[in-house]
Amino acid sequence: MVDRCGEEGLVPLSQIANDYFDATAPRVTGPTSFAGGLRPLQPPAARTPPTVPPPRHGKLFNDPVHSAFRLGPACTDIIDSRQFQRLRRLKQLGLTYHVYPGACHNRFEHSLGVAHLAYRFARHIQTIQGDELDVEQRDLRIVELAGLCHDLGHGPFSHVFDRGFLAAKGITDWDHEAMSGAMLDHIIDTKHLDTIPAEDVRSVQSMITAAHGGVGAGAAPRREKLWLHEIVANGRNSIDVDKFDYLARDSLYCGVKLSYDFNRVMQFSKVIDDEICYRYSEYMNLHELFHSRAIMHRQVYTHKKAKAIELMVVDALLESDAALKLSDRIWDPAEFSLMDDSILDWVENYRLFGNLFTVEDENICAIERAQALIDRLRRRDLYKFCNEALIPAEDVERGQWVPPTAADVVNSYRGSGVRMRPEDIVVQENRINFSMRNLNPLDSVHFFDSLESTQKRVLRTNQISSMVAPVFQENTLRVYSKNSAPEVVQAVQDAYDAWLVKRFGGKVQTLTPSKAPRPARCDTAPSEDLHPAVKRLRADFESPTL
Repeated sequence: MVDRCGEEGLVPLSQIANDYFDATAPRVTGPTSFAGGLRPLQPPAARTPPTVPPPRHGKLFNDPVHSAFRLGPACTDIIDSRQFQRLRRLKQLGLTYHVYPGACHNRFEHSLGVAHLAYRFARHIQTIQGDELDVEQRDLRIVELAGLCHDLGHGPFSHVFDRGFLAAKGITDWDHEAMSGAMLDHIIDTKHLDTIPAEDVRSVQSMITAAHGGVGAGAAPRREKLWLHEIVANGRNSIDVDKFDYLARDSLYCGVKLSYDFNRVMQFSKVIDDEICYRYSEYMNLHELFHSRAIMHRQVYTHKKAKAIELMVVDALLESDAALKLSDRIWDPAEFSLMDDSILDWVENYRLFGNLFTVEDENICAIERAQALIDRLRRRDLYKFCNEALIPAEDVERGQWVPPTAADVVNSYRGSGVRMRPEDIVVQENRINFSMRNLNPLDSVHFFDSLESTQKRVLRTNQISSMVAPVFQENTLRVYSKNSAPEVVQAVQDAYDAWLVKRFGGKVQTLTPSKAPRPARCDTAPSEDLHPAVKRLRADFESPTL
């Protein structure tokens, strides 16, 4: 055997082995050969496991109305935004908090509650009809998002802003439902959210605006599953989870007892012909739902003193609008999201916000007038409620009813010695109904016999009970005096009473009866009317001192 290891150009086998196991060893150069063409093996690279995002389960909330519930991850993304957190600074009942000290709840928790109920309602339908209606988990999440976002577009003091301030400015082409959809877009753009598909966003916006201008106003709804658009904002008959939550929440915080049960309403429901229908046994429960709404409007939402405060705040906002540009901020979601219930602080302390507002000299007087109104509010020197009358329903139905102006009330005054001005009088008309003006909303509800039924039908009130009133709306007319002087308030009340007599004769009575004159105070009473013990005390007191 010839040892070839020593021949020129050949590599020892020991070095080949070392090269194989040690990639850092120097290579021996030489002619092309088996050893020369061998490359050292690299140690196997560590494999990086694919990045898997941790599972998201949403957030758990402990609510005084619905107890503990969880909202999904998409809702969490919306909740954790500046625009949604703004709802913490919007009182649910606006200025009613100045009358009901318990009414301190905000739009924030109401929106969480509506999202929870929307998911529950859709989940119930999925449980009993999921295969039949092809209800997907995506449907549940979309309706949950719609419930969460339905109030994003509310302005300061809620309905006082749009129905009071903006209406007085003559702005009628703005509504908070459309702004809610715009605010949702604003959140998605500013947070760069890509977890909510664009199609789902459009469906959410459609569900929010469904009760205004027809289903899908402002956004194209998915033509299948139109029943989903009846859960959050029901334009068909006004039975929706928004109403379920605000009646339960508002009554709890205001201490008003209501007797309807929204849990039964959801439990005894199903979809027939793409419409949410209810078991016939729930007719009176649904009637009580609308009756409860009327009770809350009468006792809370249209409370005479709360309305007086609202009138004062609207006047303050109108005075300060030229300086603070409040009505200009409603068209841009970024600007709109800056406004909340703290705008009264803007007015009171506008000098502290020097870099935010440029107040022209001619607007300083207007700001000071607004400050004077807010100062009156802080001191409880409110606009004074004078009186209220119930307008005959037949006059309203026949189209014969036209509310008077403040000048009409002033011109009806027959007294003397008190100077009244129309600008010091507010005439306010209030309507309390079952959600659909003078119509019975239950006439737009379909019922079924059992959960196995496939047919729906309409029930009339006279089929259920003869004790249900056939009137579903009442109109009242109130008069307030901006001047709180007692003699002016009495003069306004007398003028209003005179106008009622001139307009309706004797068939309309004011709802606030005239107070009976107080009897003259008597320092002493006949001795025969006194208790024996009092007689003894008087005798001891009147006896001469020994």
